[in-house]
Amino acid sequence: MNKKYLLLTILSITACCIQAQSLSSARALFNEGKYSEALPAFRKFVKQSPSNANYNYWYGACCVETGADSLAVPYLKKAAQRKVLEAYPYLIRCQANQYLFDEAIETYDNYISLLDSKKKPTDEAMSGQQKMQTASLMLKGTEDICVVDSFVISKDKLLEAYQIGPDAGTLETCANFFNDESQKGTIYQNELGQKLYLSLNDNGRLNICTSDKLLDKWSNPSPVAGLQEEGDNNYPFMMADGITLYYANNSSESLGGSGYDIYVTRLNTSTNRFLKPENMGMPYNSPANDYMMAIDEFNNLGWFASDRYQPEGKVCVYVFVPNESRQTFDYNDSTAINIRQIAMLHSIRKTWKDESIVQDAIARMQKIASQSRKQTPDHAFTFVIDDRNVYHKLEDFRSKEARNLFMQWVQKSNDLESLRTRIATLRRAYIAGDEGRKQNLAPELLDLEKREEQMCSELEKLELSVRASEKKQLH
Repeated sequence: MNKKYLLLTILSITACCIQAQSLSSARALFNEGKYSEALPAFRKFVKQSPSNANYNYWYGACCVETGADSLAVPYLKKAAQRKVLEAYPYLIRCQANQYLFDEAIETYDNYISLLDSKKKPTDEAMSGQQKMQTASLMLKGTEDICVVDSFVISKDKLLEAYQIGPDAGTLETCANFFNDESQKGTIYQNELGQKLYLSLNDNGRLNICTSDKLLDKWSNPSPVAGLQEEGDNNYPFMMADGITLYYANNSSESLGGSGYDIYVTRLNTSTNRFLKPENMGMPYNSPANDYMMAIDEFNNLGWFASDRYQPEGKVCVYVFVPNESRQTFDYNDSTAINIRQIAMLHSIRKTWKDESIVQDAIARMQKIASQSRKQTPDHAFTFVIDDRNVYHKLEDFRSKEARNLFMQWVQKSNDLESLRTRIATLRRAYIAGDEGRKQNLAPELLDLEKREEQMCSELEKLELSVRASEKKQLH
């Protein structure tokens, strides 16, 4: 009998040691930021001990870091109720991402009280709570617009999606305009081609400047007055009236805390200074990055970009029908859920009230695109070999090896685009799904994201091989 008890004791101690080692490994992965690897272990621990506050925190945090916000909420709430300090920021992040700003404000109240009781600084938390209060007001003032289309593209091809008519001016990257890859801003040139609004480096930050055409050259850029003095001012677009300026700023005042929000301001022609900028609110802005607002008055179409719900390197461009004056919803308890969904832009169809408006807008888009294609040079592609050689067709390659490598690069690029489209589709399904659906989709999403990262690395190496092979032939 004693041997039996001794064996049970040894087995119990062994199991505890194994669990301790497993927990230690999971925590090490967590602390290293390897959340997807740590997640299965913490899922097991929280299932075994559902009342353990720390297990709930670690598992909830891993869910957030791997994109499963709604799955994380009940676990983070349990951890927060048991005063796990680190759980509060994650819970607030989930609530903000789901536009539950009033709940986030209440969570901040508890968080600030706990910080205060532990004699810890509360300034950052109080600042965050103010942002949630601002976001709550913005949600209640969401503009009623009709978003007719949206498409996901690579960030480096953002401006290619803006098919604005020639009467609305043109958009271009500073890197392309100045032939200098170190330039990070964008340029708007008015329809007459005699004035630029461009974002340039100004003492370590991007700021919007103007430049005028002087016969065969441009004047020295001059910073505009009246915009934010904190963060980057970027993505300018001036309306045809020469007074109304749209742009983006990423100061601490933005909804995301450090991401871009879209602003509008108007020029005081008496002082040549812009008036106090106004945040465009929702649905244009979100806790993510939102920028590059452009409005083509002549075709009654508007564009803006957002990386909400998008993987790294991707951005979604939304096309909408601008209102003549701002129209907002009647916000009350019965409309709150629907308005929240519209503000989040989960489904653009929820913004459609009149199908004829949508069809007319799509027809105008197609007309602009058709006109643009007629003006575009007949290039099959653009591939830069070096400063002196830019190829547009396969016949440009002198090296047979480089040509074959390039064709592999094209095929792999297409495969990557298909993969990213699949990931974007799954992300939308994940966001819209219930808890069971989310749990089923999560493993596939993680696998596809790992494959995306691997393919990006392969593409980069293949691109370098193409250039190296062609340069060898050229030299």
